[in-house]
Amino acid sequence: MNCTKHPENPAAGACVYCGKFFCTDCLVEVSGKMYCREDVSKVMQELKDSSKKDSPMVFMNAGGGGGAAASSSSAAAATSGNGNQNLVPIKSKVTAGVLALLLGGLGVHKFYLGKAGMGILYLVFCWTFIPALVALIEAIMLFSMSEQEFIRKYGGRPA
Repeated sequence: MNCTKHPENPAAGACVYCGKFFCTDCLVEVSGKMYCREDVSKVMQELKDSSKKDSPMVFMNAGGGGGAAASSSSAAAATSGNGNQNLVPIKSKVTAGVLALLLGGLGVHKFYLGKAGMGILYLVFCWTFIPALVALIEAIMLFSMSEQEFIRKYGGRPA
């Protein structure tokens, strides 16, 4: 079998996108799959478009310590695009609320929601009982917010 574009060269493989056979000069590897040079731009555009619509980029304490930035990144990604209705929360709203009620003075709910910086702040000031009072208010807020609002604030993943 010979290359579709260069009939004098033997085919090294087939393009996953169009199915035609091509030589090593015509094939390009993208994400472990071989594509012909004509289809690479189409594939890259499709990957770019699908990543914007279908799957939000979610960072969950990648590298530790950056919990607040990670949650805001995932929240921003969850609100972008039209797929907001098809998202399910990454964390449980009820679990976060119960943790805020029972162990909120220690900031356990903050650690659970990926906000490690705030969790540490709650731990540092737990002896003042101020974090316990704030956590009680946050528990009420968590229980009263809608699922969509929770996803928007704390991130979601495709259903």
